[in-house]
Amino acid sequence: MGRRRGPVVVEGLVCADVTVMAWADGERERWWARADALEHGLEQDDWAKAVSSADKLSDLEPEQVPWLFAKGPDSPARALLSTTAFLRHRQRVDLGRVAVARFELDARAYALGEAAESADELGLLVLPFRGPEAAALVAGWLRHLGSARLWARLWLGRHPEAAARALIPAAAGKPGRARQNAEAALRFLSAAGHGPLLIKTACGYGEQAQELVEALLDTEPELPAGRNRMAAGQLPEIRAAHGGVLPEDHVTRLLTALTRSSLDEAPEPAPGDPDRPVPLVVASSAAAQPLVREADPALAELLTSADRSSLAAFGRAMLDDWVTAGMPPAESWVLLAQAHLGDDTTMDALAPLVRSWPAKSRHARAVDGFAVLATAGSDVALRHLLAIEENMSGGPTNDRATVYLTRAAAVRGLSVTQLADRLAITHGLDTGVVVDYGTRSFRVRPDEHLVAHVVNADGRVLARPPKPGVKDTAPQAYQQFLQFKKDLRASAVEQAGRLERDMLRRRLRPARDIPGVLLPHPVLGPLARRLLWGEFDGRRLVRALRIAEDGSLADLHDDTAAVGPDTPLGIVHPADLRGDLGAWARLFADYEILSPFPQLGRPVVTLTDAELSATSLPGFGPLDGHRLVKLMSNGWHGNGYHIGSRVHTRLRRRLAGGLVLLAEFSPGMPTSQYPPDTEHRVTEIWVDAEWSENWQPVRRTPLGEVDPAVLSEALVVLYGTTD
Repeated sequence: MGRRRGPVVVEGLVCADVTVMAWADGERERWWARADALEHGLEQDDWAKAVSSADKLSDLEPEQVPWLFAKGPDSPARALLSTTAFLRHRQRVDLGRVAVARFELDARAYALGEAAESADELGLLVLPFRGPEAAALVAGWLRHLGSARLWARLWLGRHPEAAARALIPAAAGKPGRARQNAEAALRFLSAAGHGPLLIKTACGYGEQAQELVEALLDTEPELPAGRNRMAAGQLPEIRAAHGGVLPEDHVTRLLTALTRSSLDEAPEPAPGDPDRPVPLVVASSAAAQPLVREADPALAELLTSADRSSLAAFGRAMLDDWVTAGMPPAESWVLLAQAHLGDDTTMDALAPLVRSWPAKSRHARAVDGFAVLATAGSDVALRHLLAIEENMSGGPTNDRATVYLTRAAAVRGLSVTQLADRLAITHGLDTGVVVDYGTRSFRVRPDEHLVAHVVNADGRVLARPPKPGVKDTAPQAYQQFLQFKKDLRASAVEQAGRLERDMLRRRLRPARDIPGVLLPHPVLGPLARRLLWGEFDGRRLVRALRIAEDGSLADLHDDTAAVGPDTPLGIVHPADLRGDLGAWARLFADYEILSPFPQLGRPVVTLTDAELSATSLPGFGPLDGHRLVKLMSNGWHGNGYHIGSRVHTRLRRRLAGGLVLLAEFSPGMPTSQYPPDTEHRVTEIWVDAEWSENWQPVRRTPLGEVDPAVLSEALVVLYGTTD
């Protein structure tokens, strides 16, 4: 057999185009108008002199940068474009648009650098630049999952001829990432109807280039087969579906087909509008994630011919071999193939691996593992995915787990919360659990706090069964009961924690799920009955409701409340109740209802109507540096220091809905001296948009725009440091 030919390379092709500006109608004016949105706080009279005489522009104060680009002196502003000392402003979208509108080609390096560093958020900055550098940059974005791919498609659709001239030399070059990116971009242009333009442009590079482009557009991209060590004889035998063992040539064909296992085409990103005040941006980690591609007809036929249990064992052996070999990327198809081969035993084996990979910097493999679990979609697989998502510490990898969970739940017509409710383990209590000694048995009955007891033959409830005697033939049942009791208690704690997070994150359920899912569940039911629920309109509490003894819903006056089956219900936070908190607390005390986690007795900060309408709250104090450091380890972060002084002047905490809570304090605290002995005082507390630099002198956001539960939790932590 002859050697496989490599890709054709045409040497010496170069695109000599010069980058030019190619604005859409009115686009430059719209971008320049964003100068009014750049916040730089209280402008100082000496700023113009300071920037004109500065030895190093990198020493500018943070608030001087947006001022300089928006309306500062021309020469220092242009000089700043060539530095790398930008502070990665949260106003980067507006800052970039204003710089490009004002300085055009002089801002090219700055704009392309910003776009390359944060493609999802800042990829829109390349749109008016027409030239080879922009083409090479956006070609690499077509494989992204978030808004970067959207900006790439917009740029290619806007500059197809320039893209063709710039990318054909790369597509004819040596194998590598640049060639792959260029080929993908050219295929996109062809699919968008620009095939004749591509052929015409390729003619300008010569006959070889024309033939190469014609062949490229006439074929599907090859999937790399990788370095295949998986010889059929080194893996377990596969039983045939109707008896016997699959022959070796059949297994070899199966292995070859499995090497084509891959993720499906990425779902389209959400539509973005570069001219919005704050462009609609979807981060790659939060974008819709692709599942594993369905088996092609050849693979599907091979899978059908095999016994499923034997096939799953074969797949696990492949997975073990791949992991032992160090998980070579060229054979990552082995992981994705588990979506075709695996059963619940496979998912039990795969989940611990997936959970461990992020800590080993195997983030891409972990995301592939999420895809396998979500594609498998069985109860066992999704329970593992739920546990992984719930126990991760945050970040892009965790975001992808959440997106995969959302997609898997949607396949069942559910939200992630509803999915978690339905997959909560019952420990067999829904069908009955018995401690069976062989000669006698005891029925297990948990109490309302999910502590397991047993009922003997005469109906008496015992804390635990009597120890087995000499006549009992299954004495091990006693230890099994003790373990069951521990497992049930652990599940109760786990599910109570999940319900508490549902309260804090404002996760809602349709009212029909209370009697239909929660109350019949042997673990969730007792927990749900001990909580105060509420009917919500968005994040606003309409009315609070408790679950009465007969399973109906009752209001504060103990009257039965009629609720529609689709009405959103959620777990009430005490900040939602305002003046009714005391009455509900007394009612729960009268009925001796003890919540499974702090709810009505939870520390709470409830603002008055006047405070909710206000855009800031007064400060408090004193508090020392140790207390500030404690805040910074409890969800707050230092924010607002000045480059020259390196002094923190405020604390910042992220809230839901794209908002942040800020607390200004004085005197500032040096970032290099934690913690100083100086006493400090919080001078003001206010809310701002997360993307803002928070320097504006005027407060614009009423505190009432923040979810009351989220705001209360943040303020409890802030105020709690004064005790």
